[in-house]
Amino acid sequence: MRITLLPILLCFISFCSPGQSFEINGIVKNANDDALSSVNVSLQNTNYSALTDQEGKFKISGVSQGEYKLIISHIGFKKLQKTVKIHNKSVFEEINLENAATELNEVTVTSEKQSKVLETKPIAISSVEIKNVVSQNVLITDVVDRLSGVRIRRSSSLGETSDVSINGMRGNAVRIYIDGLPMEFMYPNFDISTLPIGNLKRIDVYKGVLPVDVGTDALGGGINLVTEQKSYNSLRASYNVGSFNTHLADFSLGLANSKNYFVNVTGAYNYSDNNYGMDAQIYEKNNKVERIHRFHDRYRIGFGGITIGTHSKPWADELKLTLNLSSGDKQLQNGARVSSLAFGEVLYEAKNLSAILKYDKSLWNEKALFSTTFNYSDQQLIYIDTTSNVYSWSGKVIGRKGTEGEYSLGYTKTYIQGLVNRASFSYKLSANHKLLISNLYARQKLTGIDYLEEDPAKDYLRVPQYLTKNVAGVQYEGIFWNKLTFSTALKRFDYILDGAENNTFQLFKKKGGIWGYNAGLKYDLAPGMFIRTSYEKGYLIPLFAQFVGNGADIVRNTDLLPESSDNLNLGFSIARPINKILNISSTVNGFYRQQHDIIFIGDGVVKRYDNADQVRTVGVEGDVSLTYKNAFTLKTNVTFLRKTFTKVKIQESQFLVGTAFPNNPNFYANSEFAWAKSGLLKTQDRFRAYVFYTYIAPFNHITVGKENSVKNTPEAYVPVQHRVDAGLSYKFASNGLTASINAINLLNAKLFDNYLVPRAGTNFNVKLIYQLLNF
Repeated sequence: MRITLLPILLCFISFCSPGQSFEINGIVKNANDDALSSVNVSLQNTNYSALTDQEGKFKISGVSQGEYKLIISHIGFKKLQKTVKIHNKSVFEEINLENAATELNEVTVTSEKQSKVLETKPIAISSVEIKNVVSQNVLITDVVDRLSGVRIRRSSSLGETSDVSINGMRGNAVRIYIDGLPMEFMYPNFDISTLPIGNLKRIDVYKGVLPVDVGTDALGGGINLVTEQKSYNSLRASYNVGSFNTHLADFSLGLANSKNYFVNVTGAYNYSDNNYGMDAQIYEKNNKVERIHRFHDRYRIGFGGITIGTHSKPWADELKLTLNLSSGDKQLQNGARVSSLAFGEVLYEAKNLSAILKYDKSLWNEKALFSTTFNYSDQQLIYIDTTSNVYSWSGKVIGRKGTEGEYSLGYTKTYIQGLVNRASFSYKLSANHKLLISNLYARQKLTGIDYLEEDPAKDYLRVPQYLTKNVAGVQYEGIFWNKLTFSTALKRFDYILDGAENNTFQLFKKKGGIWGYNAGLKYDLAPGMFIRTSYEKGYLIPLFAQFVGNGADIVRNTDLLPESSDNLNLGFSIARPINKILNISSTVNGFYRQQHDIIFIGDGVVKRYDNADQVRTVGVEGDVSLTYKNAFTLKTNVTFLRKTFTKVKIQESQFLVGTAFPNNPNFYANSEFAWAKSGLLKTQDRFRAYVFYTYIAPFNHITVGKENSVKNTPEAYVPVQHRVDAGLSYKFASNGLTASINAINLLNAKLFDNYLVPRAGTNFNVKLIYQLLNF
């Protein structure tokens, strides 16, 4: 508790203390005295920063008296540092940046700290720059899981499906995007944890409210993975080796010429045996619990891609074509829960070909920007589960069943083709007012072959199924009195499902359309301090299989309605120096989610999906970061939420009203203490060491009544979890090499995930990153 309250007390003391505030303003130009817009200007060792406007002007307010280092950076120009002495109310600086001889001018210029810009929007966003965390984390999910309000749960098996939760909303309610395109159309059966981290620039997490140029039918928020492709000569490669025979490697090579043409080649390979230890019942030893190593859990996947493009042309700010190819397989050791028997032969195989065409063009002296991206993907998924063998957790075959299939009998090949286009047009009505129009069209076709069905006329997979979505939106954002920022958006969701009902093969077509909307408001109380609130009426379109059933024990229900949710956020944020050597930043966000028409499947002999339950989530999240002398950093975040049933359709389940929603952590926190030192051995090197701690309170992994608790029904709950990680990294001074070593679950604590699935004990990884720029 002392660690959590100390930053808050220091923050309060600093605001109550009297003091003068000063202002730095100026203009940034190039060597020809032309004004430069979107230049990042910041004060070193503080959280003060600004972007220049169209006239090259910037202003930083609320600065204390003293001497500072002014840092000016812009892509295509040499970085500049300048000492500034602040002793008057206002200090003016005129700055000329020098062209970088080996870098090309990029047309789309973004801030070095774009993540900080996003986090000051009226809507709740958490953003992470990958370059700051890549030596410490090996998976995308590891990065996101450390943010307040976010829980990503998966087993320790690399390649296993992840369950993403943002402020208590989970599963399909949270959408994943890659550069604003929905991942479920680009990589239908891939998971966020399987994508390589090396080619990412930034991860943006939207909590409850999504802008029109990113969102689709996301019920409770989304995660946008922003990729990075440099248009100048660059080379980056990394290799990670870890416990359980885990190997992760990736590289990116970028080449460019003086005529602004470029090519990027990327590749990645992930492999793991996933043979970590866990406690399991050994069938041939009368179900005695012993420590075993998982034996049928291998994962491997390879990615390759090439991008060709050009930029800074009269007819295009940027035009590029990307081709990506990926292929891999995953053995399955257990289902959603760990039962008394293991799986010994179930296997998935997947291949994906993706083509992406992107075009950007600014208009009318950069007052407007038109952007469009097309994606075509073709994916094959093979599922094999035909054995009659019965496996013990020891790895031995202990018998044979009269029927086939360990998890779900099948030998199928599924083909999924997808086409996605997002087109956006933004227009600056004035310096402080902007209009944005965006439209996303997505169409997916699913066919396949069931090799166990001898009669092709009875093979349901051979019947083409189509899903079409169109999400259009218009959004306005304006700044009033230099303190109040207001944004609002109107969205239209349309969908068409076209195919056949599962068991009768009757042709089926379903159309629907809904209006959604959101609004956000932010008020700047002082430099670096603001309050904000936002609201969205979100919708989630049902899956095709939920409409048509599975042809066996689940029948169709063509009257299903989309799920909806009222998402409300209210928050406070501060980021400012307490003095010259101590900086503080903190964000507190309260959230309310009311989900309606949740799609639910009954427990009868013949089942169907219905709009049944209603669920309410109320919670608060907060984070605090303290930085001392730009060397010591303490980061802590805490999330508390209560997710309960408010309405249950089934009469015999009315006892659930007011009880906790199952398999949903309701209190979790993490804290990291790090020390970084530049010039430890040589002038330009950098050393960093950290200790990271995670706490997860007990939560019910199955449905429980009001009278149940961890004490009287411990078998219904995931026990309390304490996890400690530690690591260090060293960036060498001259050769572009960074080396790191990380220890996960250092104290070998018993950890669990979805539905009480065990996680790995103590494990290690070593990572090497090599980067060469502007060669």
